[in-house]
Amino acid sequence: MRLRPRTAEPQTRQPLQESTGNQRRQKRRLEKEDPQSENSRLQGKRRAMDHGEQSSPKKRGRPPKNKTPKVSTPFDVNENPRLQLRPASQVPSSASSPGRTSSPGRSKKALPDPGYTKPDANLSMTDLKSCQPPIIQMDIARARKSGPVPPAVEALYKQLASVKYACIPPELKAAYHSDIDTPKKSRDAPADEEFLPPSAKQYPPGRSSRMKQSVDIVQQDAGWNHRTKAHERNWGKLVSTIVVDYQVFESGLLAVNVETCAITPAIIRPASATGDAITTEENSTTITTGSGQSVQIGRMVDWVLTLRLGDDETELISGAFSTVEDCWRSMNQSLTDFIRECPIFADFELKKELSLRDPEVQLAVWACAGLLKKQQMHWSTELPMPGIVVDGHTWTCYLFFEQKGRLIMCGPIPIGSTATVEGTWKIYYQLMLLVEWGMTVYRTWFEKEVLGWARARIGKPAIETETVE
Repeated sequence: MRLRPRTAEPQTRQPLQESTGNQRRQKRRLEKEDPQSENSRLQGKRRAMDHGEQSSPKKRGRPPKNKTPKVSTPFDVNENPRLQLRPASQVPSSASSPGRTSSPGRSKKALPDPGYTKPDANLSMTDLKSCQPPIIQMDIARARKSGPVPPAVEALYKQLASVKYACIPPELKAAYHSDIDTPKKSRDAPADEEFLPPSAKQYPPGRSSRMKQSVDIVQQDAGWNHRTKAHERNWGKLVSTIVVDYQVFESGLLAVNVETCAITPAIIRPASATGDAITTEENSTTITTGSGQSVQIGRMVDWVLTLRLGDDETELISGAFSTVEDCWRSMNQSLTDFIRECPIFADFELKKELSLRDPEVQLAVWACAGLLKKQQMHWSTELPMPGIVVDGHTWTCYLFFEQKGRLIMCGPIPIGSTATVEGTWKIYYQLMLLVEWGMTVYRTWFEKEVLGWARARIGKPAIETETVE
């Protein structure tokens, strides 16, 4: 194979490179000298735009939109270099824009109109003092000074308040000590003083092992809810886990979720006389009356404990309610179908941590409606109405009772905390006492007042009641 000499290659390429470069330079020089060239026309347009002259728009394609820079009202255009795209005189104001309404500056505070509505989240116990009837929160010492406390209230309060800690069943001591040797359970065993002493009221036999499983589950879920700031429904799952356990062991007990049950009829809702209108968002009733008028407020709770009635008792009560107006055919403060025949003896209102709504207010309004319902039906109001607030880990109990035309919210009584094993067992122990009270004391009251009224109502005409809108 014969190779070409390398000296011939640059001789043929170099003249081409020099001629190509010369041609490009000569072409640019001619374009500058020729006024009819394309580049000259483009440069002329740029010079005309710089001097404020108008040029004809491009005809081909859709014309570009003339977007106006968005100017924030709290800032000055001249102080913000990012907004200096056009002179200030050419920026249209928001008031002149036909498709946008002007809004007041941040420094101006709009005055409330006569139909101002106060949301539920802003209600406090101070607002309930001016209700009809007044709802007042106080401890037991102040309640004793302000008037007579019913004996039934004194007895239940003493029973619940006397429980401190030491609520773990003693038969579980060996089980908790065996958990120390388990690799998956590295927590310490409870101290000996945390177990229930022999002199105290004991748990019913046969429940300890199942309750320990529930306590372990509640502990894990409560810790997760606290770390993740879980929603209210996750805390509600813990409440259902605890209260349903007692439903399993007590055949005459029923735990019901009532978060969708409104206070009805409206006549048993406490009325506010403060002059502020209040919105009842949860039961789809919005009241926007003006100042100086009484408006009715109504709230709901989450869980209730009721008595499980027999077939003969349900038939008797249904027959008695058929003789009254439709608005009174319920033995509690709601006309919802699945709870209207449930004799409620304990209420539960739960809120997650850092919640805006006050759970004590919701529990107080619900209890006040229960008091007004008993008064309308001419039933005795001597028994307290227990209510438990679940605020994150903390469980607190209040006893509601009537005193001198007022509803007293007596408490708080610490029930326990799901943050510790000892606190969780205290909740189980306190609920055991509360369930026993409902199955005995409240059951006696129910048979005397409600069933006695039902037997007296059979065969009688409907009673005259106030008109409920």
